[in-house]
Amino acid sequence: MSSVIDQPSRSPGRRPSRGLPPIGTWWTLLDRGLQREILADPGAPLRPFVVRRVFEICGFDVESAPTASLTLGANERAYIAGWSHAVDWT
Repeated sequence: MSSVIDQPSRSPGRRPSRGLPPIGTWWTLLDRGLQREILADPGAPLRPFVVRRVFEICGFDVESAPTASLTLGANERAYIAGWSHAVDWT
């Protein structure tokens, strides 16, 4: 069994210097349609609208959201896999 450790910039309670805030903060609050979009291909780059929505949910300045394409990391994909299994998402 192996573990992946998040980067220090993704510690809870801190605004990310780059990338997304911790997924546990925003995933369950994200609109269902956007969740479905991410679930369809978790390895795909996130649309800028999705990134801005995540920043909005977390209370960060939407204008400071990264403009470069972002993808979910291994920990974020594992979180989503566990969540979808727990809620029996189909």
